[in-house]
Amino acid sequence: MESSSQAPHSGGIPWKGLLLTASFLSCWIQQTTAQTASTTVVPNPPYGTVGGSVSLEVLGFSEQPPRYTWYKSAVDSSHQIASYVTSTGEATTIESRLDVFSNGSLIIRDLILSDSDDYIVEGVDPTTLEILRAQGHLTVYGLLSKPTINSNNTAPVENKDTVSLTCQFDSQDVTYLVWFINQSSPADDRIVLSLDNTTLTIINVTREDQGPYQCEIWNPVSGNKSEPFTLNITYGPDTPMIVPTDPHYPVGATLELSCSADSNPPAQYTWLFSGMETVSTSQLSIPNVNLNDTGTYTCNASNSVTGLSSSKDINITISEIVSKPNITANSTNVIENATLFFTCNTEHEGINILWFFNNESLSLNERKYLRENNQTLIIENVTREDAGSYQCEVWNPISAKRSDSLELTVNYGPDYIVFSLSPVGDEIQVTFAEQLNLVCQVDSYPPAQYEWQVNDTVISNLTDNTYTVSNVSWEDSGKYTCLAWNNVTNLSVSKTVTITVVAEKSSEGGNGSSLSAGAIAGIVIGVLAGVALIGALIYFLFFRNAGGASEHHLTEHKSSAPNHSQTYSDSSPNRTEEVSYASVNFNAQKPRAMAQSPPPMNTVYSEIKK
Repeated sequence: MESSSQAPHSGGIPWKGLLLTASFLSCWIQQTTAQTASTTVVPNPPYGTVGGSVSLEVLGFSEQPPRYTWYKSAVDSSHQIASYVTSTGEATTIESRLDVFSNGSLIIRDLILSDSDDYIVEGVDPTTLEILRAQGHLTVYGLLSKPTINSNNTAPVENKDTVSLTCQFDSQDVTYLVWFINQSSPADDRIVLSLDNTTLTIINVTREDQGPYQCEIWNPVSGNKSEPFTLNITYGPDTPMIVPTDPHYPVGATLELSCSADSNPPAQYTWLFSGMETVSTSQLSIPNVNLNDTGTYTCNASNSVTGLSSSKDINITISEIVSKPNITANSTNVIENATLFFTCNTEHEGINILWFFNNESLSLNERKYLRENNQTLIIENVTREDAGSYQCEVWNPISAKRSDSLELTVNYGPDYIVFSLSPVGDEIQVTFAEQLNLVCQVDSYPPAQYEWQVNDTVISNLTDNTYTVSNVSWEDSGKYTCLAWNNVTNLSVSKTVTITVVAEKSSEGGNGSSLSAGAIAGIVIGVLAGVALIGALIYFLFFRNAGGASEHHLTEHKSSAPNHSQTYSDSSPNRTEEVSYASVNFNAQKPRAMAQSPPPMNTVYSEIKK
């Protein structure tokens, strides 16, 4: 134990007497030792670090005692490590690493792990002479070195083996250990940790369990993390992939195929053609292929570590470049409702054939269907809509050629006739002096030829579909017939319509029930004749009543015009009886709405005999 210099004697009191007094007091005080919850020794910092320093501070002493005495582990003279006399400032320590200060605190430098222990400080209360005691614990930790990870299986097989990883470290004062997988905490039902967390077990490993793994250790003063550790998990091979995926090649090309499969360690490859082994590499190359190279190619991948293998097939087709086809038909100019046969002529056998109509894919139906591997197109009951351009196209997976167009002409009609002036029933009314333009329309191919008949008389100089009268008259009324025929189909159709010339069309649209000028004239003549007969009858009755008195000669003339004239003639009684004639001239009055008056009517005579 280090000893400081002796304190000087004071007051002439012999030093032996002081020692006796101190010894007596010490024996007395020991009987009255006091330690409360408020008296304690607190390390500052709370934990010691190997190589560092810590201050053990005394708390809870109400007054400064004349002396501080420090013990390690137990209050015993053999465990005393330091003391301090407050009156003289004398400090005594067993090691140079220790220092005691006037407030009783103890500093320990260059800490070592063995410094971890209980520390007790004692002092005497100068007032009560009671021994004061405070105690605390110091824990010293070393700086942790980097841990390492070890595996019990260096090449585990996927879905078969279980792997245990152990976090190893040299320090004994590790208080905390944690694992990381891909920088995240483990979270899988297949992962199990030991009670002290030092061992991580993975059940039935998969390739996703490769890691990397790290473990990290801690104590209160330091921490350290291992280097990343990756599991070498063996697996595969998975189902191979073959590229390129296009299975079609032309004659003369080079066939190149590449095979790959996910596997650890890398897989070994073998190519087979139709079951026969060809090469033992991942690449297959066949230059200048021909039709005999068509078949099934198989890539087989194997893994010698896992003992597994897997294969993939690809069906390769070698084809020739197709040549241009041509179309033939039993006829290209047919009459509607006939049956057609188109043939696509090609030098290739078993070739794919498509048909086109007006540059669009041909739609098939009950009338249109294919035979003989699509080489023959049959169209039954040909219609006019089937006329147009036909093509066939031959193709294989590497090429396609389309034929030249074959034009189909369908002859039809004439079907029916439509007049440009729509008749009401079979009659068309035309106003007097207007133009008559009668157009006969039919649907026909080739275009129809025409013949016109008026009142069953052929108009020889009209051969088109239009009949025109620039200024109609009353004589133009009658029956008009249009005849259309087709020289190719040998079909014809006709239609008859009645043309009526009227003075003025009815207000209901021109085809109403207004009377013609001739009908009006006939009515006027009939009315005037009736009037004349009635007058003659009256005259005759009057003559009879007179008893055969004198003879009277009556001549009456009436006209349909507003200025009617009447003429009377008398004869002497001695004159023999004469027959008198009444002549009535009827002239059709000029209609007000017409620009031209109708022709004069014939004279009608009425004779009355006595």
